[in-house]
Parts: sequence; C-alpha cells; structure tokens
Amino acid sequence: MPRSKPIRRPRKERKIGSRLMRGIIFIMLLTVLIPVIAYNNLPEWVYYLTPATRLWIVTEEISAAYEAGDLLQTLKDSETHYETIIEITNADGRLVYSSRALQNTLPDDLSKATPVDDSYLLDYATKFGSKNASGKGYLIKEYEGKNYTVTFLDCYVYLSSGDCVDVNMQVSQMSSTTKISMIVSFLVIMISIILALLVIYKYIKRITQPVDDMVKTTENMARLDFSKKCPRGTITELNSLADSINELSSALDTALTDLKEKNQQLEEDIENERTIDNLRQTFISGISHELKTPIAIIQGYAEGAKMFYAAGNAETADSYCDTIMQESVRMNEMIMKLLEITKYSSGAYEPEREDFELREFAQEWFDRNEGVLSEKGITYENTVPEGIFGNGDKLILESVLNNYLSNAVSHAEGEKKLKVYCRETDAAWRMCVFNTGKPVAEKDIDKIWDSFYRADKSLSRSQGRFGLGLSIVAAIQDLHEEDYGVENKPDGVEFWFDVKKSRAEI
Repeated sequence: MPRSKPIRRPRKERKIGSRLMRGIIFIMLLTVLIPVIAYNNLPEWVYYLTPATRLWIVTEEISAAYEAGDLLQTLKDSETHYETIIEITNADGRLVYSSRALQNTLPDDLSKATPVDDSYLLDYATKFGSKNASGKGYLIKEYEGKNYTVTFLDCYVYLSSGDCVDVNMQVSQMSSTTKISMIVSFLVIMISIILALLVIYKYIKRITQPVDDMVKTTENMARLDFSKKCPRGTITELNSLADSINELSSALDTALTDLKEKNQQLEEDIENERTIDNLRQTFISGISHELKTPIAIIQGYAEGAKMFYAAGNAETADSYCDTIMQESVRMNEMIMKLLEITKYSSGAYEPEREDFELREFAQEWFDRNEGVLSEKGITYENTVPEGIFGNGDKLILESVLNNYLSNAVSHAEGEKKLKVYCRETDAAWRMCVFNTGKPVAEKDIDKIWDSFYRADKSLSRSQGRFGLGLSIVAAIQDLHEEDYGVENKPDGVEFWFDVKKSRAEI
C-alpha cells in the first residue's frame, strides 16, 4: 500500500506588522542579554583581534615610510598613537632602534645606523609562532618580571633592506578595551537595526493599514454591505487600488439595487399575471356558468316551439318564442356589461371630465326610479348639499351610482330606507349610498368586486343579476384613479365612491 503523506498543520497566519513588531521586541531583548552574557564569556582569541588589527596597520605604515624615506617620524607617531613598543634589528641581528631608548636617530640606510645598547631589548620569551625571514607575521611573547608576567602581541615585518621591524603591544591593556569596544559596537549595530526596523515598521504600517481597510471593505462587500468605502492614503498605487475597490463596490451596489428592483418588479408581474390568470379562470368559469343555463333554455324552447308549430299549436309555440327572446335579451345585457368592464379596464377609454353638481346628480336617479321605489315600499333621502361640484366623466359615473342604488334596492330590508349623502376628503367628495338590511360578510368584502361573484347566492336569475355591477364600479373608479369601498353600519350597509372636486373647489 502506498504510504500516506503526513498531514501538515496549517501555519498560523499573522499580519506583517505584528510579525515585524515581534522581531523588534526579540532584537531588543538580544540587545540587552547578549552584551551581558558576552562580557564575561569572550574566548581568548577575541582579545587579540583589536591589537592584531592595529599592529598590522602600523607595520604597513612603517613599510611605506621606509620606502618614502620618512621612517623615524612614522615610528614616533606610531608609538604615540597606537601605544606600541617598536624594535628594529638589522640583517646582522643587532638592535638599531628601540622605543625604550631615549635618543633614537636613524639614517636613510639602516645598515649605517648606530647600534642601540642591547639593554633596551626586552627579554621576551616566544610563546607562540616563529619568524619567517622573508615575510610578515605575528608572535605571542611573554615578558617575566619579578612579580608579574606581561603578554605581548608582536607583529613583525622584514623590510626590503633585510632589516626586521617588531611592533609590540601589551594584550592585557587591550582586553578590557576590546570587550567594551565589541559591546559598544554590538549595541550600536543592534540599536541601528532596531531603528531601521522601526522605520520599516512605520512604512509597512502605512502599507498594511490601507490593505487592512481594503480587506474589511471587501469582507463587507462579500456580505453585500456596500456602505463602507476604502479611505485614501499617501501611496499612489494603494490609492489606485482603493479607488478601484470603491468603484467596484458602487457598481455592485447599483447593480444589486437595480437587480432587486427588477426582481421585485418581476415578482409583482408574476403575481399580477397569477392574479390575472386566476381572474381569467374565474371569469371563464363564471361566464360559462351564466351562459350555460340560457343557452340550454334557448335550445330546449326552440325545439319545443318547432314541435308545437308542427303540431299546429301556435299559441304554445309563440309562448316558447317569447321565452327565447327574453333569454336572448338577458344574454345581450350580460355581454354588454362584460364589454363595458373590458372597455374601462383595458385603458382604451379616456374619461371625458366635466364639472357637475352632485345633489342633482343623485336626485336624477331617484326621479327616474320613483315608481320602483314606491312599488317596493322603499323610502329614500337625498342629503347631498346643494352647490358642491364634482369633476369626472358624468356619463359613466352615473353607472357607478346606478349599480350602488340598484344593489341597495335589492338588499333593502327592515325599515327599507335608502339614503345618499356626501363627505369631504382632501381632494375629493365621497358619495355614500346607505341601505338598511343585512351586513356584508367579512369573507365577502374583498371578493364582491370580482366578476360574477354574488355574496347572496339566493338571488335568482329572474332578477336579472349577474354579479357584474360592482366589477363595473371598480373598473370605472380605477379609470378615474379614485377610491371606492364598502363599510358595514349598525343597521345596514354603506357603499361609497370618491368623485374628484371641481377645479374651482380645489
């Protein structure tokens, strides 16, 4: 079986700024701890680094001075500046110069130099190294006094003349200096690094802060929250990126807002379409139901009339023909009402507005139907004030009033009272038709405006009612962009419709 690969734990994510700050804190701790530890734990060879460097420089200067013919002055300067002890021996091994001698003179040709008393030559013991007669190198020597031992570092060099220059320096006098100089150097380096990191941290912060703002903005965008924008900073490239994100956020906000509006409109259209489909089905079901009976009657009576005529019974045949004519008239009335609803609902009809007096408008109906009211024992009252005018298509608004009052006559019970009155609203007159009788059931209030809907199923066909009157009211009021409705009262029902005030009354 193949060996499965080990699962690697994901590395913990950290921000650049936090990583850099951790590094600064770590280096600051090192700056404190390392010098303390190093001060007492430096290896021995470290003590020789500074003297060796100085001695090497001195020997280089001496070699150059010898070639330039200015050896004595260079020797004096080196003794003073570098705290060294210089000894020069000629090719014969005789001491011709010593820093310990009070009087030192050197000719240009060292072979002609006056020898110096050998008593000025320190009695060294070579501890480490040996001279190479043709080059340059280091020796470690020790000088033993009565009560002390001094360690010297000797850097020698053979001049072109074959003479040897020994430059000696006490190691002991340089050890503490070496420690301090190294610690100071380390501190300077570490402090410089810290300052550099702080400067870097500052500039990184100028970069990471806008990036953090962009991250937060994009996270909000992922949550479809486009209210927050990326602030501009001082870096041109980041400002361009921030502007691009802001433009993207605004574009997405606009697109989503537009999409929401279109979705909402689509939902409304779908709901409207669904409502229209339901109304269409209801309409088709209603008209099919309404036409089924008269068509059946016409068909049956037509067959009967034909049969009676054939049998020579003209009187009965004529009676059947009268029934056929009555049903044809009723069908024609229903179709005319349907066409009226379609005309008003389709928007093909433009109302011809005019100002008309409302009390006279109501009274005309009562005058035309005085006989019907008297026959049914219905009393009426017209309390619409004189001198108030409405504005609208009077011809079709008469259909609204006629349907309301016809319904009121059909449903009037008890005291059998009819009343027409008017209330004022902000920009319209509210014409109200009241009749005593049973209230409209709550479940029917929103449905009575639908075609072929009859709240009172007990009404027979003989009364010539199809359930279309209130549908016509709704279509006409929608055409006028005015409200309409019904409200149950303690002793009856009130239907109302708004008529726009005349231009002079607004």
